[in-house]
Amino acid sequence: MRELIFGLIGGTALLMYSIEMMGDGLEKVSGPMMKKILGALTGNALKSTFVGMLLTALVQSSTAVTVLTVGFVNAGLMKFSQAVGIIYGANIGTTITAQLMALSFSFKLTDVALPVLGAGFAIIYFSRRDHIKHLGSAIMGFGMMFYGLKILNAGAPIMQTSETLRFFFTHYASIPLVGVLLGIVATAMVHSSAATVALVMVLGTTGMIDFPTAIYLTLGDNIGTCVTAQIASMAGNISARRTAWAHTLYNMVGVVLVFFFVPQYAALVKSVTFAYQPAAGMDILIANTHTIFNVASALIFLPFTKYFVRFLETVVKQKAGQDWDDDDDSKVMDRLLLNTPVAAVDAAKKVINISALRSKSMLEQTMVFIYEGKMSLLDEVNRSEQKLNAAQRNLTRYMVQLSKGSLTGIPPSIIPALITCMNHVERTGDHARDLVELAQIKVDRHLSFSDQALLDLKDLEKLVLDMYGFLAELLLNPKKTEENFLRLRDMEDAVDVKAKTLLDGHVLRLEEGLCTVEAGVYFMDIVNFLERISDHIFKAAKDLRAGEAGIGKNAKPGSKLS
Repeated sequence: MRELIFGLIGGTALLMYSIEMMGDGLEKVSGPMMKKILGALTGNALKSTFVGMLLTALVQSSTAVTVLTVGFVNAGLMKFSQAVGIIYGANIGTTITAQLMALSFSFKLTDVALPVLGAGFAIIYFSRRDHIKHLGSAIMGFGMMFYGLKILNAGAPIMQTSETLRFFFTHYASIPLVGVLLGIVATAMVHSSAATVALVMVLGTTGMIDFPTAIYLTLGDNIGTCVTAQIASMAGNISARRTAWAHTLYNMVGVVLVFFFVPQYAALVKSVTFAYQPAAGMDILIANTHTIFNVASALIFLPFTKYFVRFLETVVKQKAGQDWDDDDDSKVMDRLLLNTPVAAVDAAKKVINISALRSKSMLEQTMVFIYEGKMSLLDEVNRSEQKLNAAQRNLTRYMVQLSKGSLTGIPPSIIPALITCMNHVERTGDHARDLVELAQIKVDRHLSFSDQALLDLKDLEKLVLDMYGFLAELLLNPKKTEENFLRLRDMEDAVDVKAKTLLDGHVLRLEEGLCTVEAGVYFMDIVNFLERISDHIFKAAKDLRAGEAGIGKNAKPGSKLS
């Protein structure tokens, strides 16, 4: 009995660790691909389902994909309706692990566990490239998974001769509700439905449980896997919590539908399985139970996704006392994304874009104050500047946290580039706030500009505001980085030329007596501040472009940027 207990503890621990190691390695290898796949998402639930299947097949963990999806929704990088489709697909994709484990029973893949484990270690040890090392880590994880199953299988003879275990599984685990609850608790504890399905396979192949009991345990596994996503969503926004509840309710509804028709469902699984594999054992039946359940659930829910989304939006409401803005950077830069650097970088870019839009709004409000003297806008400018300062601090901390982990899929230089980019954006806000002080003096001293001076300022302001738009394009549309950068460079040159022209024209107006000297001083200061804002916008774009090209900190020697 001691050997059985030690084998269960060690085998289960090795199985859990191997699945995590395998998933982590595959996730890091496929990081850039995940970004491309997620970037191609549309509101089409069917397409999102296929994306979820593909992502989960790549990382071999529906829990990881679901938690990442919660993070994406929380960060505003994905719509809630898209996330629902991802969840459908993730539940299907995770069944691949169960099928692999079933194959290991049928084709004795457990006998090659150690050579596979050794091959993965050799790749990690001898490779110099990170993505090859991550692939080695995934292969080593596969080997560990097979070895963990071998350890669990080694306890089969002891289990078969234990009257106590046989009595428990025959008289208690076979009770439908107890079976489901056991599956829920076991999966919630280990945070992996694949690990608990493996245990069910071991119990099934040793004859400790019959097929209906295996179905009840597997149904519980599907609910237990929702716990991790629920925990991850607790600190998230309303969309993140809706995503977690979509995952939970989706699985619960499927379980309830099958729970009352287990005999019929068992007959369906057997008929499908024996149709293409007449000699299939309990391991194949359990794996197919898992697969058919999740495929059927997706097919049932897909036509009603629109109504499911509406239902969740109605039922899962904002918590009392929460008043988060959609652009709250503390929610956009979700810690759940730090394990996926490409997603974390996208979240940071979104925060910079939000901050740039806020700075743009500050400039527009300040210029209205200069033109029309509307003081009601000044309080909003001051609040916006405080939010900019907070966003700068939060982004810097987030980038430091990101730099401490693996940077697979992104150039290391992007981290300092994003920090300096944010610093430049924050400086544009500072200059917009400085303009407020000039505008206040203009109003207090009853100074006025000539009609031509006001027209000139509006022309210069438009050029600067347009630059904000191209900076947003640079941040959110990497496919046109070079095109948008060149446009920004030309516009910054145009601002410089326009500013010089304005200053020269103002000197002429002073000579002609069309403007007062005191008003002229403030006019020139306003022009200079607008020109400085354009400089910082261009520098932000330049730093971002350099960081994405791998120029800067930790860049390879000899790198150039024209």
